[in-house]
Amino acid sequence: MSIKIKSVTEIINKYDHFIFDMDGVIWTGGQFIESGVNGVKHLIEKGKSVYFLTNNSTKSRQSYFEILSNIDIKTDLDHIYSSSYLTAVYLKMNNYKKAFNLGVIGITEELSALGIKTRDSEEFKDNQYVTYDIFNSIQPDEDIDCVVSGHNPQFNYYMLCYASLCIQKGCKFVAANPDSYIKVQNRLMPAGGCIQAILERATGQKSLLVGKPSPTALEIIMKQNKIDDKSKVVMIGDNPETDIEFGWNCGIDTILVTTGVTSQEQAEHVKTTYVCDHLYI
Repeated sequence: MSIKIKSVTEIINKYDHFIFDMDGVIWTGGQFIESGVNGVKHLIEKGKSVYFLTNNSTKSRQSYFEILSNIDIKTDLDHIYSSSYLTAVYLKMNNYKKAFNLGVIGITEELSALGIKTRDSEEFKDNQYVTYDIFNSIQPDEDIDCVVSGHNPQFNYYMLCYASLCIQKGCKFVAANPDSYIKVQNRLMPAGGCIQAILERATGQKSLLVGKPSPTALEIIMKQNKIDDKSKVVMIGDNPETDIEFGWNCGIDTILVTTGVTSQEQAEHVKTTYVCDHLYI
């Protein structure tokens, strides 16, 4: 049975490390959520360690740092963990050299920062139609050793064919973003998880997931920040399938907020440690 709290201040003394999702917690559909922004600021003012963990792979950490700075949230670049950055860390740790990027610029920037080459799907944005002859003419670069999927508003069939052929020749398939949708006002916009699912179906290969709900993200956060006690860590998010499941997979407590994809009514049926309608009052 989850505990209903009115504000994050009710449990502030129980935890030292607060991991925030951003979409649906700090902003939604391009609009900032005042209670989320103020909740983050309050925790930072009280000396708590605050980290930002997002499955949105379209932006680099630097881009998120600038967004947070513009709303006066004082943080360090090293406390921002986008799935694009986590993907780059994973590929670097496992000695991958060149990726076919089925996402967009955020992945390219983070991979390049760690010395990993990319061939970007944007190159194929105008290749809308694929006949059998065109498919047979596609020859993936021989030095590509992995495929990375992420949210891509320009995604098309040619990109799918190219990525599929890379995986068929033995490339590792890594998914940066498993989210099925993004909430935009009151409608659901298909997200990176849809592209991941299409490519898995097209190749018969399961992807290795780096973003939430995979525990890989917490392993990297704890290692880089020398955190050794998971009981002092709590995850705050709006999506039961990624944020809250991430918490359970990692063995940490969770706070489900109802400012994003989950309504107050839906929250009643979610297994989470806490439920909160407004992070800070």
